[in-house]
Amino acid sequence: MAVRLQVDVQCGACGALTHQGDPPQKFCACCGAAFERYCLQCRRRVDMYFEEWWPEDHHCVRTYTPAKRCPACNSGLEVQTRDSSYNDTSYNH
Repeated sequence: MAVRLQVDVQCGACGALTHQGDPPQKFCACCGAAFERYCLQCRRRVDMYFEEWWPEDHHCVRTYTPAKRCPACNSGLEVQTRDSSYNDTSYNH
């Protein structure tokens, strides 16, 4: 039996849910925020994480969400202010 996979992307800025199609969307249709995130501290691309939900036996709904912190250096990825106090944490290098 085939498993039907539905892929959604949830915007990290406004929370809107977008059904992913071909070609994959790079920006939120509601607010224009980018789905890809890059760490400004260690300059790495940060992958999105996902959660799966199986409403039926052969139907999987996978929702991708942009990360809020860098897994490599733990810096905050969301810009809330222009100063550097947002990235102050004891886990930074």
